[in-house]
Amino acid sequence: MDIVAYIESMADSAPWLIYAAILVGPFIQEDAAVFVTATVSALGKVNPALAFAAVLMGLFLSDIWKYWIGWAILKNRKVAKIAERDKIVSLGEKVQSYPFTTLVSARFIPLTRIPTLAACGFFQMSYLKFCFFVAITAALFVSLFFGSMHVMGALMAEKLKWVLPVIGVGFILVIYSWQLTKKRINN
Repeated sequence: MDIVAYIESMADSAPWLIYAAILVGPFIQEDAAVFVTATVSALGKVNPALAFAAVLMGLFLSDIWKYWIGWAILKNRKVAKIAERDKIVSLGEKVQSYPFTTLVSARFIPLTRIPTLAACGFFQMSYLKFCFFVAITAALFVSLFFGSMHVMGALMAEKLKWVLPVIGVGFILVIYSWQLTKKRINN
């Protein structure tokens, strides 16, 4: 059974369950949850407004707790001493001064989200400010995916599904090449 057929059967038997799954999805894998939700929405299998709200709430909730990782790390005496170093203080000032840029970069640059969200707690960014900017960047991210999928349409998404694995493999090759080049430069 493919994912669309599974979602259709779930939507028929327990419609609330699909929105609960959409809400929980970002806790498992954020980008995939947003992509799948936007795709299913574009295919007309779920209510777009409810799906948008559920995935946005899930994305927000799955991000805001990561602040406390950085906050907790800072409570360690050795780490607190390291945090007093000039370069660390300077980085913290940049994170504090440019919260939107910091968090929008983390939202869209792969592999930076969790460390950046934890860094906001480590650098003691106001939690309310942090939550505000996480909500804004999450809304931008979800809007981008939903807008793209709805503009492309279900037919276009179906015809182009072979592109996603190619993009994924290409992305992995770029990351691997970058790491290999960086390693050679450092040696």
